[in-house]
Amino acid sequence: MNPSAPLPRSCTCAAHRAVTEPAAPGRPSAPLDAAVIRKDFPVLQRTVHDGLPLVYLDSAATAQKPTAVLEAEADYYRLHNANAHRSHHALADEATELLERARARIAAFIGAAPESVVTTKNASEALNLVAYAMMNASHAPRELRSLALGPGDNVVITEMEHHSNLMPWQQVCRHTGAELRWLTITPDGRLDLDGLERTVDERTRVFAFTHQSNVYGTVNPVDVLVARARAVGALTVLDACQSVPHMPVDVQELGVDFLAFSGHKMCGPTGIGVLWARPELLAAMPPFLTGGEMNDSVSMTGAEYADPPQRFEAGTPVIAQMVGLAAACTYLDGLGRDAIAEHGRRLTARALDALHALDGVRIVGPPDTLDRGPAISFAVRDLYPDEVGAHLDRRGIAIRVGHLCAKPACVRFGLPATARASFHLYTTEEEVDTFTDALAELASSKAGVPPAARPASERAPAAAATASAHATAVGAPPDRGLAEAAAAFSDTVLADAATAATALSVSLGDRLGLYRAMAGAGPLSPAELAARTSTQEQYVREWLHTQAGSGYVRTTHDAAGPPRYALPDAHALVLAEADAPQAAVGIFGALGSLFAVEDRLADCFRRGGGVDWSEYPPRMFKAVARFFRPAYRANIVQKWIPAVDGLAERLARGATVADVGCGVGYSTLLMADAYPRSTFHGYDYHHASVERARIIAEERGLDDRAHFHVLAAAELDSGLPAADLVTLFNCLHDMGDPLAALRGVRRLLAPGGAVMLVEPNAGEDPQSNAHPVGRLFMALSTALCLPAAAAQNGPLALGNHAGEERLRDLARQAGFTGWRRVAQTPRSAVYALTV
Repeated sequence: MNPSAPLPRSCTCAAHRAVTEPAAPGRPSAPLDAAVIRKDFPVLQRTVHDGLPLVYLDSAATAQKPTAVLEAEADYYRLHNANAHRSHHALADEATELLERARARIAAFIGAAPESVVTTKNASEALNLVAYAMMNASHAPRELRSLALGPGDNVVITEMEHHSNLMPWQQVCRHTGAELRWLTITPDGRLDLDGLERTVDERTRVFAFTHQSNVYGTVNPVDVLVARARAVGALTVLDACQSVPHMPVDVQELGVDFLAFSGHKMCGPTGIGVLWARPELLAAMPPFLTGGEMNDSVSMTGAEYADPPQRFEAGTPVIAQMVGLAAACTYLDGLGRDAIAEHGRRLTARALDALHALDGVRIVGPPDTLDRGPAISFAVRDLYPDEVGAHLDRRGIAIRVGHLCAKPACVRFGLPATARASFHLYTTEEEVDTFTDALAELASSKAGVPPAARPASERAPAAAATASAHATAVGAPPDRGLAEAAAAFSDTVLADAATAATALSVSLGDRLGLYRAMAGAGPLSPAELAARTSTQEQYVREWLHTQAGSGYVRTTHDAAGPPRYALPDAHALVLAEADAPQAAVGIFGALGSLFAVEDRLADCFRRGGGVDWSEYPPRMFKAVARFFRPAYRANIVQKWIPAVDGLAERLARGATVADVGCGVGYSTLLMADAYPRSTFHGYDYHHASVERARIIAEERGLDDRAHFHVLAAAELDSGLPAADLVTLFNCLHDMGDPLAALRGVRRLLAPGGAVMLVEPNAGEDPQSNAHPVGRLFMALSTALCLPAAAAQNGPLALGNHAGEERLRDLARQAGFTGWRRVAQTPRSAVYALTV
């Protein structure tokens, strides 16, 4: 449809006014009068908390909507509602015309042609559209493959990206084999351009970056970044969500290749995002979503795609939202975007001056208004962001708290989360002063400050007393009274019983998401935690008491109310962050599975035999995998493989790898993801695990180089693909015939190849395992590893603490002449075997 065609009938409703009024330069020289502008925003007239005026300082998350936008969207539904581009009745024609005129109005707002503007449901979808189109290009029709990525390419982002411009590129690189790189951040929250030429090089295919950081407020030098990308032939993708609402943005002047923004941050409706791209790039891209209206023809065997932008707008368009966004464009243009930008700069300067004067308040990002937008993140010493947000909310002030969907940007400054105040065209200087005054009150107050970290003995007195009693009993003099010694040992036994009972509580906390809900949230009441996790407050309160008594969570007391509970950041790494190297909570899920086979184990003690892996509850496999996974993720590619001379380079060039005893394939796929030029074969005798590994490989797009086979290690022979590297990750001790398994590995090994054997870092001598990890391994050996090996009817069941000497002797018998311990962690010992 021609968007400039005459209207089908005379209509002066708000919807038609929104799409027909021309783009206007506004009054760039006239300062905004926010007090007058606020009358256009109904929500700003309301009060909160029993009569407090609303001070809305969360516009970077979502902006409020003026009456013009609300009426335009409402008039579309009241007067013209129909589906567009489908029928030929009056309403359908009107809907189609409103849609295309709105597209033209939105395009004009950023200096673009209508046919280069694609609408989505938000900016996240717009950025995903670009990323997934590139990821899928290699499988698209031949004419749409020019943007395909693969091994040897790299994608560059920055450390300050919103998750929406980070996670899609992680996915692209994971599926295509391209390398993900990023520019780092200077201490004042700006891009470190010293590494620009080194990071964006001749192999860079995509450079994606934010125009204005939603955390730091930093406005990045687009001209410098685009110039470098052009010099190496890379495409540029600009996240303009925070810039389009606050400053003039013209895609021709910026020189980028793709640009995304969202409607709801620029006073428009929710449910609409915009992707602009150079027309020739849109024409070269395969669709992200398929379905109605994005095709020219469809048969049972295939389809032909429509031309852009319809190719990327499958299904019913966001018609009402486009009309509302067009109204927002008209409204902002009417005020003048230069004037909006200057208003934001004045407010930001006023707030920064006040915050710099506050003791204990730390500004995260540029300290002044140079190349800075109207968003200020900050931290208050000794206070959690949630506490800051709650204090301000009680005074009617709305800000954002959390990691702001840009966790790496927060972590860069040592903050798991932060607080952010953000301003817009309707924010007044008086509101900024109200905010900074309330923050000054909080920063100078002692109320609500959690106590300093206490020694472990104070956090968990029962555990400390038990440890002391245990030490006394072990070192008791011979003449000590029997009753006194028995009492001391009884304390040790009861401590172990308390630990075992607590294990169920820990497993429940993990299963119900209680730890994850507490991570980074600051002190919570039982009611707040129950609300966050959709659980019952009475049970949560009892659970928190258990956790506090065990020293897992910290209790804070406020004179004005009941105790609150917080999960320290260090504890969150262990209990709530699944991929942290220190994560350990996964093992608790295995404990219930062990008790489930207690009768079978007792029978093994009496008559011999074993308990096969398949006889344990299915949860056992997941729990054991979760226990080892963090160490694998942190070490296999980064440390263990490089510890073997030349191995990493060989895999990078292309090699064949056999992962023996692969289970569900986590270790195999981890390596396959890191070394896309190599081929990986996972072998395991457990059919269900192999099937699961195949499914995961397909889901992750790694099935082209990761293949899984049901085969016991002892059955490996020279007829299989010869391996340059054979790995055995914590599985040799679970095999009924570990010597036969090593001989099978020897047959599989290619000339000049190596074997990486990873076993629990526990010794044969029980006294060498008198520490938590060693005790855990010995206990699991009795209840899991030994029975699983014995169930295979082999001649030798090692147990998981056989010790290095015994393992080396088996390797020698299998024909290996080289043996070296190349790495270790508290959980694992890593050996390299050669012939």
